[in-house]
Amino acid sequence: MSFNSATRLARAVLAAALAGAAIPAVLAGAAPAHAEANGVSASPPMGWSSWSYLRQNPTEANIEAQAKAMSTSGLVSHGYAYVNIDDFYYLNPATTVDAYGRWATDPARFPDGMGAVGGYVHNLHEQFGMYLTPGIPVAAYNQNTPIQGTSYHARDIVSVTIDHETNYNFGNGSMYYIDYAKNPAAAQAYLNSWADELASWGVDYLKIDGVGDWDVADIQHWSQALNQSGRPIHLELSNSLDVNNAATWQKYANGWRIDGDVECYCGAGGSSYPLTDWNNVAARFGDAPKWTSYAGPGGWNDLDSVEVGNGDNDGLTPTERQTQLTLWAIEGAPLLLGTDLTNLDSGDLALLGNDAVIAVDQAGHPAHPVDQLTQQQVWTAPNGDGSYTVALFNLGSSSATVTAHFSDVGFSGSADVRDLWSGTDLGSATGNVSATLAPHASRLFKVTPAAGSRAATLHYNLVNAATGQYLDVSGGSGADGAPIVQQPASGGADQQWQLAPTGDGTYTLANANSGELLTIPGNSTAAGTQLVQYHQQGGADTKWQLTPTGAGSYTLTARSDGQLLDVGSGSGAAVVQQPASGAAGQDWQLVPVPVAGAQYKLVNGASGGRMDVNDDSTADAAGILQWSDNGSSDQLWTFDPQGGGVYTVVNANSGKLLNIPGPTTIEGTQLIQYHDDGNSNSRWTLVDAGPNRIQLKSVYDGQLIDLDNSSLSNGGTVLQWPADGGANQTWSLVPPSS
Repeated sequence: MSFNSATRLARAVLAAALAGAAIPAVLAGAAPAHAEANGVSASPPMGWSSWSYLRQNPTEANIEAQAKAMSTSGLVSHGYAYVNIDDFYYLNPATTVDAYGRWATDPARFPDGMGAVGGYVHNLHEQFGMYLTPGIPVAAYNQNTPIQGTSYHARDIVSVTIDHETNYNFGNGSMYYIDYAKNPAAAQAYLNSWADELASWGVDYLKIDGVGDWDVADIQHWSQALNQSGRPIHLELSNSLDVNNAATWQKYANGWRIDGDVECYCGAGGSSYPLTDWNNVAARFGDAPKWTSYAGPGGWNDLDSVEVGNGDNDGLTPTERQTQLTLWAIEGAPLLLGTDLTNLDSGDLALLGNDAVIAVDQAGHPAHPVDQLTQQQVWTAPNGDGSYTVALFNLGSSSATVTAHFSDVGFSGSADVRDLWSGTDLGSATGNVSATLAPHASRLFKVTPAAGSRAATLHYNLVNAATGQYLDVSGGSGADGAPIVQQPASGGADQQWQLAPTGDGTYTLANANSGELLTIPGNSTAAGTQLVQYHQQGGADTKWQLTPTGAGSYTLTARSDGQLLDVGSGSGAAVVQQPASGAAGQDWQLVPVPVAGAQYKLVNGASGGRMDVNDDSTADAAGILQWSDNGSSDQLWTFDPQGGGVYTVVNANSGKLLNIPGPTTIEGTQLIQYHDDGNSNSRWTLVDAGPNRIQLKSVYDGQLIDLDNSSLSNGGTVLQWPADGGANQTWSLVPPSS
């Protein structure tokens, strides 16, 4: 997780409170552990929502007009499906409710009722969405309305009448909080009655707005209510949700707004136009990375409406419109249009109908930025078949060249590159792909490593918890089909493995000697099948989910059949798949092994910044800080083994060692470089912090190398700090760009 509090004390307190949430933040790219299990939203939803354009004036006529336009424009054929009614469709809940204490639809706006609108939408082969805010109407309490199908009444579930839930339409005096502890059965029955009503209208999508940390109980009970309704209904939470509760949102909902409104509210005379501006779109680049690891099938990070469709009225230039869609797509965000579908701009429609870009979004592999310290950003995501989606963004105000180095993407060598916006194959590139971009412009590529390309990730020994032996290829073979065994430590490359994320929460494990992958032969499901190594084919039989055991090790579960990596007994024994047994032979420790003499960029897990020596200095006591990747040798480091798992970390430019000055045990002390004086304040151990991330722990005082307050600025201080579970205490070792 990324911490941005003003003080180290505040950060430490928060980290302690959230210690249980640290693992998902470290295991970047993992699929949600507890996605809402209601069978909907296997991919990000697509469609239209009323707020951005219709604002305070949704009516039966204009909602149906938008639904028809979504169909006749061809958008439905590209996957756009939802027609979602947002706020302002109901009467004031402070004064008016239906017979059972629920919101009353405004009959002047929707004379035929919501069921009729739902039917109209469904007849167009689209899906129907609605809107609520948490709580129970004040009018329900004042009238003590019955709860449908029960002997309970509204006053049975309200305890406090001086505080109010958020409601944007009629203000914060129209909804009371529900007390779920006062009468749990009555409270759940009330939400059940509301969910049943929605289901009777044919609702497929429900947005609950104004949700805050205080509404966790509401979301838990709303999830239960929708699930008992008998109709699959997507549950969306809004807005500016707290990332520190992300695990809760993903457990009970199918989507969550990570920011405030994308609309600029800057139109003259109350006009909806322009719909947004560049600043509101650009803000998502800084906020989305904190959420990347929580999105996946069943639950998605919502960046808010896509304001593309109405030409200049979007409030964005054509270049900026493409960039908004590029970010939303590569993040696997919902594509819910906020524009007027009855008046679509032809150029915008071409962007919205680009099926290759839509496919990136629907694949649902949220990307992460390589380096957040620069305005020229590269975002990348693995696709699961060995290829990568790579986006280049120029967030600056002048033209600039943006370069994606393949080593930062996760591999070395050459690759075939396809431009997804133009549908053009660009041929083979070696080492990187680059483009000169106008201000706020972007490119979107599919990058497919060529045969013979290798993973550019940290090497590991996989050590079995029961035997202490190492995962190995029999005889150090480089051949397809060579059997996998366990052997005593040899120091050989055939006992080293590289983990590459696949985009679905699993990893391939490539042998560092052969480059081939840990594979279940023939995609067998037979227990006891010995594993082999085999070249990349993109199949599920090469994908493994790493699950922390809580004891410093992992189980490795096959994506193809759910069996675990296991061992027989004795040196040279076969490594096999077996059903989960809880035995220690199914637990594996990841031991980081930097390659001797190799130069690495040390990339911070919170910022993507590179560990750097101030001003390229070669002097003793020069300060250590982070800086955007600049290709200089003072951002390169070697790891020299000192025995017993201890290393010195040596700067390639100066030859000096990463050092705690003094030495001192004072937390927050900035690190320096210093010549090797043999003392323990320049000695470090490498601690596994999740696949492809490590912590660097001081032999001298046990503190970790830390980026101060998860800074996103050049010059952020690199210091020592006690372990707190933050991503800013994790580092990736990336080979230099070729």
